[in-house]
Amino acid sequence: MVASHNRARSLAATLECLGQQRVDHARWRVIAVDNASEDETTNVLARFAADTRFELLALSEPQPGKPRALNRALEQIDDGLVVFIDDDVNLGPDWLQSYIDAAGRWPDHAIFGGPIIPVFPAGAPDWVQDQRYVRQSPMFAYYEAREDEGLTTRVPLGPNMMIRRSAIGEHRFDERLGPGGTHRLMGDETEFEYRLARLGYHPYVYVPAARAEHRVRPEQLTVKAVWSRAYLWGRSMALTHGRSERGLYVFGVPLRYWSGALRAWLRYAPFAFGPRHFRLKYGWQWQVRAGRLRGYLDSRAVGKEPE
Repeated sequence: MVASHNRARSLAATLECLGQQRVDHARWRVIAVDNASEDETTNVLARFAADTRFELLALSEPQPGKPRALNRALEQIDDGLVVFIDDDVNLGPDWLQSYIDAAGRWPDHAIFGGPIIPVFPAGAPDWVQDQRYVRQSPMFAYYEAREDEGLTTRVPLGPNMMIRRSAIGEHRFDERLGPGGTHRLMGDETEFEYRLARLGYHPYVYVPAARAEHRVRPEQLTVKAVWSRAYLWGRSMALTHGRSERGLYVFGVPLRYWSGALRAWLRYAPFAFGPRHFRLKYGWQWQVRAGRLRGYLDSRAVGKEPE
């Protein structure tokens, strides 16, 4: 399952990867949703719908919002395994078979995730490719839960995950979240998995053979873009993680988040113009915590608590 908005060329590259899958004795199909695109996405889907290498069901969701598009696709699935990807991933030819095989080895588990490795364009600056920085997920959706196949408490990420349809039931993605959502936040897939985990579908199964490469776009490679993503992630956590009764609240925000933001700023301040690695590392942490504060304050301003 994949949703796409105005990324026709990227979507075509991902669908080509799906056309090269080697799958034994399993019926599978691709559900691709054109989410209010204004580029050549319709033509790309029409071309691959005529491709004999796999079955493609092309859908259209005219209202912008990735969660809304994913919910549209879920309406077409009654049973089996539901594999979620983004429209900007590279997949090896045995990627899908690896998930199918893992589902057989772990029949009592419902949520699976494969590694996600960022792939940078030519000319990407060295700082953004530094592994000390790249591994600060969710900047580039980096995900490696462990070395071998097995159980993990680290929630799989949306560009490369699989969930049994029986576990999804009537649950749907929160349309306030994700790209194009009404709240313009992140974390739609993560929030969805947290809800399923609270029903007992936990821990998750990590499948290292189901590897995806996440193509990083040039516009994501500035400090401003990276820190904006960190701030957005922090705001998203304020909604998706919800409110607990533990601890004290000040102006509608948990006291521990105020203190966490202050500590993050104090760590960052000495390096604001200092060594690049520390400036980026601590700046990222400060932006996440500042975003989380903003998320709680925003929810209080409109008289709505995080859910």
